[in-house]
Amino acid sequence: MNRKGILPIIGGLLLALAVAGCQIGGKTAAPSDVAAPTALQGPAVSVTSLAPIESAEAVQTGPLDAKPVPDKAEKAGQAPIAVKVKSASEIACEKRGGHFVSVGRSGAMTCQMPTRDGGKQCTRESDCDGLCLARSNSCAPVKPLLGCQAILQDDGRRVELCID
Repeated sequence: MNRKGILPIIGGLLLALAVAGCQIGGKTAAPSDVAAPTALQGPAVSVTSLAPIESAEAVQTGPLDAKPVPDKAEKAGQAPIAVKVKSASEIACEKRGGHFVSVGRSGAMTCQMPTRDGGKQCTRESDCDGLCLARSNSCAPVKPLLGCQAILQDDGRRVELCID
């Protein structure tokens, strides 16, 4: 064998010995800041059994003498209707005549208000309460107008505006 063939073999053997040396007698010193484990001290734990629950309807979350009151939908044999709780922002938006809508893929919510001049003819943004839509040369019906729209700026230039 020549030297070039032996060198990789010798290097591999030395590496294997070094790794094996780390594993042999591989006990490491315990950290000095960790307390030795001890048994728990205190009275013995008593175990009690619970009566089995026969159905999910037997579980009550209110006072023991309270009886659930069925709503009108349940009385009619229909499924109960889920009630959506509105935030203060959503209530304020609706009082001003707006709609609380989801924005883009983020799921963030915003108040979308109708404009005073939606549908009116325009040639620039300053002609409108909101945006001037370039495709129809008309004022946008709501603000903010979500998504990508071709609009006319104040100087009459057509640009693409994306609001997500």
